Amino acid sequence: MVERSSDEVELGVDELELGADYLELRRIGPWLAEFLDRNGHAEHGALGTIELAVHELATNSVDHAQSPDRRLRLHASCPGECLVVLLSDRGVPVDLAAIDVPDEPQVRGYGMMIVEQVASDLRYERADGVNLWTATFAL
Repeated sequence: MVERSSDEVELGVDELELGADYLELRRIGPWLAEFLDRNGHAEHGALGTIELAVHELATNSVDHAQSPDRRLRLHASCPGECLVVLLSDRGVPVDLAAIDVPDEPQVRGYGMMIVEQVASDLRYERADGVNLWTATFAL
């Protein structure tokens, strides 16, 4: 797990750095569960669906970003009654127009459909050579 300063724990902020491969993505669930527990949301019933959505965002980064440093970074915060997860990678820019989010389950685009349905807000931006996805989940 990532080392945290006492200030970060008090502020309800946490970070996780992962290698950009599928085995590393298994660390997301325990990290989110521990973070929500520390921030008073241990019994939140939607943890599984939130984990699935964050995992899908990370999977898309592994599949498409081609990050030269092969790293993903996740940042979580709990402002009020929501969870905000920022996922960043140094991969190729995302072409939002090329992402076909289906109305029904299918092989391609299904992960983004899940994220859009679970997150109360989803944003993408490109800044200083970094892809930044911000997903907000109501708690």
